[in-house]
Amino acid sequence: MYTHFKVRNFRCFQELEFDDLALVNLIAGANNVGKTALLEAIFLHCGAYNPGLTLKVNAFRGIEIITLSPGAWLEHPSSSFFNRFDVSKPIELVGKDTVTGHRVLRLKAVGESLESAEVYQEGGVSIIDESDTGYIRNESKGVLSSSEVAKVLELEYEGARKQGTYRMIIDRKGAHLDPIPPAPPFQTYFQSARQPIPFGEQARLYGNLELHDKQDPVLRILGIIEPRLKDIRSIAIPGGSMLHGRIDGIDHLIPLPIMGGGMIHLANLALHIGNAPNGVVLVDEVENGLHYSVMFKVWKAIALAARQSNTQVFATTHSWECIRAAHEAFASEEEYNFRLHRLGWLNGQIKAVTYDQGTLAASLKHELEVR
Repeated sequence: MYTHFKVRNFRCFQELEFDDLALVNLIAGANNVGKTALLEAIFLHCGAYNPGLTLKVNAFRGIEIITLSPGAWLEHPSSSFFNRFDVSKPIELVGKDTVTGHRVLRLKAVGESLESAEVYQEGGVSIIDESDTGYIRNESKGVLSSSEVAKVLELEYEGARKQGTYRMIIDRKGAHLDPIPPAPPFQTYFQSARQPIPFGEQARLYGNLELHDKQDPVLRILGIIEPRLKDIRSIAIPGGSMLHGRIDGIDHLIPLPIMGGGMIHLANLALHIGNAPNGVVLVDEVENGLHYSVMFKVWKAIALAARQSNTQVFATTHSWECIRAAHEAFASEEEYNFRLHRLGWLNGQIKAVTYDQGTLAASLKHELEVR
């Protein structure tokens, strides 16, 4: 679980720091203050060694295809990750967690001659193909001139027990990782507000919980919206599998998508938390598809599931009702392991204000703005 996190020169952040992180963290703030960007920064830090995760991050925002034509590049393909698009200053992500301790990631945009880049590719691995979510398509033709350069995103990793440099190389052959990065230190899921999770992936995650007899929390959470739900089954359909629900009084199994967007959203949240023991789940716009009247029960269920699997949750919201429900739900628990972090502009930079239980209770009582 993260106890400290710091971002420097990433997206809209010049520098942003958090010291008081809890098991469940809710990120609030007006539009364009970096709520989603903060989740992305944490996601990259959780990945630890893999600069290729930047492609996944862009896919979360709906940027799924980048046309590759090295000779026509006017700027580095990863420039949007750097504050003010200034690739001369490295991105720095610093975190301390209870699994790996203190870890620093530095991302640098590098230009290499094609000949130099091809040397780095020896023993590397291509990370992009048509089946990936978020990929680069190579549309360059013919032989490139020697003056053209490959673009490299270099990740320097520094931890208590490991350090190294990993590269994502983008050239006329596509995108490649060299060297192949190790597996991340713990499981992390990013639940995007824009990119739906494939039904087959839902079925796979549920099957993994069934294999370990840990599927009951999913049924309990979905029961908040549909109390008549008695069971969930993974049913084979043409091209894959899909989750279906058994509703009391209805003989036919009902596909989960037919039950509404709220059911899909809650199912994804429960599946991700259950499949990330001792890990992290990041949820953009946690209240999506959910009526305010069920949010107290939703937060009670999130609190229980997160504690049972020791999964740290970071979520964003625009909703005052969502914030109040979260506070009331955790206040009713034996331990108030919840924090609200509100992002906003101060002296030309985005800063965070963290509300503990007492501060948030007083703010809500006096109807102060906390969104």
